[in-house]
Amino acid sequence: MSWTSLSRLGARSFIVLASALFGLVSGASLEAQQRPEPIVDALRQRFSSEGMTLGFLLRAVVDPGVDGDPARVRVDQARLRLYGRLDGGFSYRIQTNHASTSTLLDAQVSWSPGPEFVVSAGRFKTPFSQELLDYVGVLDFVDRSRVVNALAPNRQVGVQVETRLNEHVDLVAGGFTGATSATADESLIGVVRLQGSGFELGSGMLDVSAHLAGGREDAIGARALGPTFSGDGLIYGFDARFQSGDVTLKGEYIRGDWDPDFGVLDVDADGLFITFGYMLAENRQALIRWDRYTAPGADADDVLLLGFNVWPTGPAKVQVNWRIPLKDSTELHKLLINFQLGVS
Repeated sequence: MSWTSLSRLGARSFIVLASALFGLVSGASLEAQQRPEPIVDALRQRFSSEGMTLGFLLRAVVDPGVDGDPARVRVDQARLRLYGRLDGGFSYRIQTNHASTSTLLDAQVSWSPGPEFVVSAGRFKTPFSQELLDYVGVLDFVDRSRVVNALAPNRQVGVQVETRLNEHVDLVAGGFTGATSATADESLIGVVRLQGSGFELGSGMLDVSAHLAGGREDAIGARALGPTFSGDGLIYGFDARFQSGDVTLKGEYIRGDWDPDFGVLDVDADGLFITFGYMLAENRQALIRWDRYTAPGADADDVLLLGFNVWPTGPAKVQVNWRIPLKDSTELHKLLINFQLGVS
């Protein structure tokens, strides 16, 4: 089957699925806007306080199977979150995922003498890439961009300090030793992030950030090159987000350069994405994203993503994504439908 035929098939399937979804949830969505949600309100009242809040997130992602892929369903998120603030400026966060085997995602203890300084220790996301830092329950698309998944240092064990430089600018810096406590002695990464938020630009607001990470072994190379990587590496990038009324514009660029201990060739990879979003109604959003990733030793690979998000109720979210490989891409066409419930 030709690329054009697949594109038409994917386009028809996406339109049919999005239209069906629109029809199924639009009535419920409009009704939900006009009436309260007493069960959810009672749930939040019972399990939410300053000292302890319990939340959850469930996601079931349906892949109907196009372009030769078999149809499948995956439950990729079954999360429990526990967090709160205690006396003396202390706070905590624990998060687990039980989608397959129970996994500890976050175990973070923080202390803050005031709003302008926070120090944290434990296991949590490194301060690198805004899309990485975004909670999975609020992502624009079902999955994060390829470059963020491949290059941005994810959760690691370490210590982090965050300080406010002025009303718009924060500086975050941390030292981490890898994804688990059982890492090599030389596994180490330092991360610095300078982030600015709330800048007025025309009729909208702009947030921008730049980040840099450098280190050794699996702490710097595990995501892109595998956990057995031995050597030094440097990863850097920037992101920007603009919001004006119903319009959202987001973009990120990340590049990684590594110097392996074995072999004579350096390794590099980079990628970027640009996302445009528009709120069609209070609870319906259309999205389009250009996603480019250049893996180590490979050529640039481009895909286009179309998205349609619906919030039937406060805790419920439904997403339809269509991934379109562009010229010479090694990716396949893919349709994904995410059914999500979450309270936090």
